[in-house]
Amino acid sequence: MSEYRVCGLLLMSRPEHSPIVRRAVAQIPGVELHANQGGRMVVTVEGDEYRQCADAITQLATLDGVASSSLVYHQIDTQDLL
Repeated sequence: MSEYRVCGLLLMSRPEHSPIVRRAVAQIPGVELHANQGGRMVVTVEGDEYRQCADAITQLATLDGVASSSLVYHQIDTQDLL
């Protein structure tokens, strides 16, 4: 069985920290920024392994300039390999 994970997060930062956070988010593999307005950012984390996604989520939460991080969506797609 193969798994693929998709996680949606809301990051909050002060508006003036947005450019720093945006650049840092772009450097994390499997992470994509979808919206950024006034320091509120919607990002997705995608990957084949739980640890890969969990590490990216932890990294996002601890970025300089991030005030809070909330996981708002998590989906695991499974597909049998035959």
